[in-house]
Amino acid sequence: MKEVVNIVWFKRDLRVQDHLPLHTASEVGKVLPLYIVEPEYWSLPDTSARQYQFISQSLTELDLRLTRLGQPLVVRVGDAVAVLKALSSQLQIGAIYSHEETGNLW
Repeated sequence: MKEVVNIVWFKRDLRVQDHLPLHTASEVGKVLPLYIVEPEYWSLPDTSARQYQFISQSLTELDLRLTRLGQPLVVRVGDAVAVLKALSSQLQIGAIYSHEETGNLW
């Protein structure tokens, strides 16, 4: 039987401190921190290479902080539903924790 993990899906809030989903998931059990690069999102007219560069730098820093806590950031590329389905075939997912998205309705 696979070990149960709780996914913390990082989206726009790329920090460790005061991150409620991360805190909540870590109280429940093992955490898999996840960021999904969705190419379709980055092709929208209101996104830019400058934004992607900032996100990339932020992910590097987030990975360092998470690694210090004992679990590096997992980054996957693709459609979010497909990425989560693939992970669910490899892992036993207890729950997915994340902030609610607001903004451009993506």
